[in-house]
Amino acid sequence: MQSLWWQIFDVLGTVAFALSGVLVAISRRMDIFGVFVLSAATAVGGGIIRDIILGEIPPSAFRTSMYFWLIISTLCLASISVRYINSGKWQHMMRYSIHFYLICDAVGLGSFTVTGTLLGCYLYPQYWTLAITLGVLTAVGGGVIRDVLAGRIPGVFKKDIYATASLSGAVVLYLLFISLEMSLNAAAVIGFIFTVAIRLVAVFFHLNLPRVKRKRREQFF
Repeated sequence: MQSLWWQIFDVLGTVAFALSGVLVAISRRMDIFGVFVLSAATAVGGGIIRDIILGEIPPSAFRTSMYFWLIISTLCLASISVRYINSGKWQHMMRYSIHFYLICDAVGLGSFTVTGTLLGCYLYPQYWTLAITLGVLTAVGGGVIRDVLAGRIPGVFKKDIYATASLSGAVVLYLLFISLEMSLNAAAVIGFIFTVAIRLVAVFFHLNLPRVKRKRREQFF
């Protein structure tokens, strides 16, 4: 798919997720190879899953060097910042790093929701379930891989509204682009803003999906 907006959101999502992977790897005190692996897995993991489902072999992440250089550039800039910023400034920045991480993660979530959904709409517009599923998998797949490699329970399964934000954005994008025949540019931007807004509102107000709880403490499944 050669749409300019698809390419913009693809690059934006790759950089945002690569940076979130770098931040998690640094917080886990990984070596430089570990930082690269976590950054790359976060940035292109969801896209690889998407392409495998569509039968695109090899996946687009391996057919061009663009993703590799985006990841390397992001990793180098982040690592240099960590290495050479003096300790006083770094400690001050770390107080706000969680907010920076959440913003990067939200931007990556919105960007890849758009790219995955648009690809499904472009290839198989008649299959709404496929388009929406591709949007969600592209958006959350890399984050799940990142958390598993970092030894964490994936956040998509236990906190905040994450996959639900992607799902909502994918549905809105599909309805606008396919059902209402809105222009690709407008539908893509609205879908992106909708996804990011839901994610950040959920984080700010600590919103979560309901959980299954036992009625009495002594009851077990």
